[in-house]
Amino acid sequence: MIRILAIVVLFLIPTQLWAGAMEIESDKMVFLHKIERAEFINKVHLKRDDFELWCDRLFAYYKNNELDRAEAFGHVRLVQKDITGSSEKAILDQKNNILTLIGHAVLEQAGNRIEGETIIHDMTREKTVVQPDKGGRTHMTIESDEPGSPAQKRKIK
Repeated sequence: MIRILAIVVLFLIPTQLWAGAMEIESDKMVFLHKIERAEFINKVHLKRDDFELWCDRLFAYYKNNELDRAEAFGHVRLVQKDITGSSEKAILDQKNNILTLIGHAVLEQAGNRIEGETIIHDMTREKTVVQPDKGGRTHMTIESDEPGSPAQKRKIK
């Protein structure tokens, strides 16, 4: 495995978590200096403090040695404290501070769950939009704090 320690800014809430040292492991790494892109291939594991992301392939696009955006592909899973998520693809737009999960996107926290084809989280505006696939619907599950309550588990469609 290739192990690299980089100073970059990447994935999840809140914004101040994007600054600092990050470790990325993968089976292969390719830097394309002319187009300012780094590619991490196969069994990618990104870790920074309490945030972790796993995927099959990660592209990091940078300008002037600063991250512009990153794209994770294939079996994307992420964890930060008690928040977990998964999707087929994830995109971090660093300039606009937006994280997008695409393809069977799911976020869970303390038994609560949102699902859709796409989940877009604007970290600056603290706004999350869940979009269904064509002709589909979004889903939200809310767990009650009171065990045995008739409203303990609700599913909203």
